[in-house]
Amino acid sequence: MSYRRVSVEKSRHRHLLSGPEVKRWYDNVARGSIITADVYLRRLGLFCEKNNITPKTLVEMDKTSLTALALDNVTRLEAEGHAGSYIESIVKAVKSWLQHNNKQLKGKVRIRDAGDTPTLKDEQIPTQEELGRVLRVSAPDTRVAVCLVAHAGLRPEVLGDYTGNDGLRLGDFLELEIDNKNKTVTFPTLPTFIRVRKKLNKGGHQYLTLFSEEGARHLKEILEHRMRQGEELTSESSVMKPKHVRKQFIRTTNISDKIRDGIERQA
Repeated sequence: MSYRRVSVEKSRHRHLLSGPEVKRWYDNVARGSIITADVYLRRLGLFCEKNNITPKTLVEMDKTSLTALALDNVTRLEAEGHAGSYIESIVKAVKSWLQHNNKQLKGKVRIRDAGDTPTLKDEQIPTQEELGRVLRVSAPDTRVAVCLVAHAGLRPEVLGDYTGNDGLRLGDFLELEIDNKNKTVTFPTLPTFIRVRKKLNKGGHQYLTLFSEEGARHLKEILEHRMRQGEELTSESSVMKPKHVRKQFIRTTNISDKIRDGIERQA
């Protein structure tokens, strides 16, 4: 089974997958997380590019030389002002590739402030007033996405996964009633239950959460609009539908872009 995805196809490091052992390593990581596999491939490619070596050359180096190379790169990246979390992600990717080939570094690679995320340090949870402004300036489908994240506590990946092959379905709204003949949807009880299937949950287990009356109202609006446009809704229909791609589900990055756009509009 191939795990090459859109982001890998666009990456300048995609040529590394032409090496059968790199491809095996990538596919093995992807079985746990496609996102991690894509990030590791980019990080390994960047490490090799900066040091003018190949993944194969890296594996052929002795432990002392490997460790020296890794430590020198940490020193260089810190001097260039890169965040510790970014440097750590590069080291993790290199270690993963080496471990795949039964190689390891000598001793511990220490990275200053590896747990810091400077790009998020000024982030704040929106107030009710700010959230209201976001909803007022957003498109109808964005309002639904914002409410699912803010009110039901869902991760964007639940609405539509990284590859756009799965996501939240109408059948996951346990109390939602669909009437295609009259082109209406109803929620007999509010707030209403949402089932997050284990496939969509990062923790790997199924759970239930509640969706607000306001969110249900916005969802009803877009679903009835889709029905008036000729779409036949079923329990398998996606909640968030891409507009310009012939796929049933929207990708996580596109959902994040929609929400970000709404936040920037109200700022």
